[in-house]
Amino acid sequence: MGDAGGELPRRTPPVAARQSGVVAGPGKTAFVLAGGGAKGAFEAGAVRYLVEEEALVPDVITATSAGAICAAVLAQARTREELIARTRELHADLLAMTRSDLLFGKQPWVAALEGTLFGRAIDHWVLERTRPPVPGAEDGARVERAVRRGRSLRLLGQVARALPSLGRAGRRLRGRTGSLLTLEPLAERLRLGGGGIAAIDPGLVARPGLDLRLAVVALGAGVLRYVAGDGTIVASDACSPVPGAAGGPVDLIDGVIASASVPMVFPPRPLAGDVYVDGGVVENVPVRAAAALGATRIIAILAVPLDPPPDRYDYARASAPVVFLRAVGAISFAERQRANLTPTLPAGTELTVVDPRVDVVGPFDVSRGLMLLNMDYGWMRAADVCADIAPPVRRRASEATDAIVIARTQAWHREEELWRAGAGSAADLAALARCKRVVRDALSERKGLGLPVPPDAGRWWAGYEVHEGTRPAALPPDLLDERT
Repeated sequence: MGDAGGELPRRTPPVAARQSGVVAGPGKTAFVLAGGGAKGAFEAGAVRYLVEEEALVPDVITATSAGAICAAVLAQARTREELIARTRELHADLLAMTRSDLLFGKQPWVAALEGTLFGRAIDHWVLERTRPPVPGAEDGARVERAVRRGRSLRLLGQVARALPSLGRAGRRLRGRTGSLLTLEPLAERLRLGGGGIAAIDPGLVARPGLDLRLAVVALGAGVLRYVAGDGTIVASDACSPVPGAAGGPVDLIDGVIASASVPMVFPPRPLAGDVYVDGGVVENVPVRAAAALGATRIIAILAVPLDPPPDRYDYARASAPVVFLRAVGAISFAERQRANLTPTLPAGTELTVVDPRVDVVGPFDVSRGLMLLNMDYGWMRAADVCADIAPPVRRRASEATDAIVIARTQAWHREEELWRAGAGSAADLAALARCKRVVRDALSERKGLGLPVPPDAGRWWAGYEVHEGTRPAALPPDLLDERT
């Protein structure tokens, strides 16, 4: 599988694709980039592997939400050399997006609550409660207990401080109250660049040679549509222009932002006489659109695992928002992804799924270390899926990859505690070293199976993960060496 014209090795997707008796036309390669917020870092890593190591160049890109942001960056390229440059640009863009001020703005009524009990509760729900449990039961429970301790508040003082702000928020309720945040800061960066985020050139995207479709949902019309690379809006078949003024063209960046506008979190986006929200409401993995555009070799890259991770939260005592997040934000979302992966496809169409099996980051996470870790995970999962190896070997490779990611994620959370404390006990450092040994041994397993690893994989077990600030002086510079 050395060039863009080669066949991808077959992989049975988690949900088998059904095929009709219609023979596909001339073969095209498609990248399908799913939604998932900050989890899209996994997709960036996977795409980088496919482009740099497998020399794949897509003819079609379909995408939703976070995948739409990635897709707009990549769709500026037409050659492999251009695409390599754009994958590296995307890597840098996503790391710059760990600065929340470059991504989100608060709606006025939310900003009025900043610094109060209620404002902190909103921040907690959006940025932290949506973070997945730490993988591994023992570590997860311990870390979650530490988070609860760290979040204890002096309620009386906080309520007293909140009361004046509630009055200010009330006076602002005449503004936008249908969402918590706004994506205007990101829209500005995507148009003009800045803060480490490169501007997207709609003219490059609109050139012939690549079909782009960004999934959006029209609230007024009540249907799924797509924004094409030239700004036109097409119907749910991904091909037919929407008639009249409703078909645009619209500004491409507005289309990207509309595709990423998660209901309740971000406001709907006006486009061509209607108002649009995140396409993931209906189609988080637009495989069907890729096939409709003539792709017979489809690589669907997910950002969210097909199976939601077990959650130890006591839902019998849970509040309504907690139940909603679990039922709609996790369980229903997982079922929708499975449905998106099982459209009726033309005969001869090959669907390859690159999916995470470990949940690393939350959809609104801005932790640079976890983002980097998730990019590495995407790179390795793409290698596992695309390797020309026997099924038992592939299974062992995938298990080694998951072991690496689980251990690195546990290590990151342990290290965060050490960073906050400024030091660690012998037991803390010993537990951390055990995580690093798992990473080292699993990397050796992958290499022994003939699977590649990212160039900087050696640092994963020899040192610390990436955190804000410098390493506390009380912590040793190295955790393991070759003799350990």
